[in-house]
Amino acid sequence: MADKNSLRDVIRRHLDSEKLADPIRSMGELITSGALSRASFDELMQTEQLLGAPNLKETLLDLILVFTRECLEDHELSGTEIAELDSLVTIFRIEEGDFYELRRDAVQEVVSTQAMWMLQDRYVTDQEEVLQRDLQRLFGLSYDQYVVFLRPLAKKHIEELESKKLATQDREELKSIDSSIRNLRSVFLVAR
Repeated sequence: MADKNSLRDVIRRHLDSEKLADPIRSMGELITSGALSRASFDELMQTEQLLGAPNLKETLLDLILVFTRECLEDHELSGTEIAELDSLVTIFRIEEGDFYELRRDAVQEVVSTQAMWMLQDRYVTDQEEVLQRDLQRLFGLSYDQYVVFLRPLAKKHIEELESKKLATQDREELKSIDSSIRNLRSVFLVAR
């Protein structure tokens, strides 16, 4: 199956829809040309005199986030999308902790949006757990940092389920709610 989002297409749409500073536009054009590599990126950094520019790392993180958000519209990351994201992280020299330190709110929003979608059916599937691991790795988050983002959402959802449990007498519904609570506690490590 072909991916609906390619890095080149997403960045092309971003370039068309946003007023961007010239150096950022040049970076986007390099991506859309299909010639992005560590060497071409380094050359662009030299010719545009971006090395040591203020907020350069933040700008690079923002470009990765633009692509990530678009890829996650269908609540999954394909192998191709993961490879392109990994390539951006490598070429842009993004280090573990950069997203957490410099774009924590944006990462929180992406992770929370995906978690809320996962929690809609009250059960986290294996595929959804893989997506969580992919996001954790992509954003260079430690397990504890990732859980800090998710635990409050999961805890709130578990509390809502426990309230529903008290309000129902249907045995099947009670079993379903108990199963959901156990699943969420195990996935998000929420204590009783």
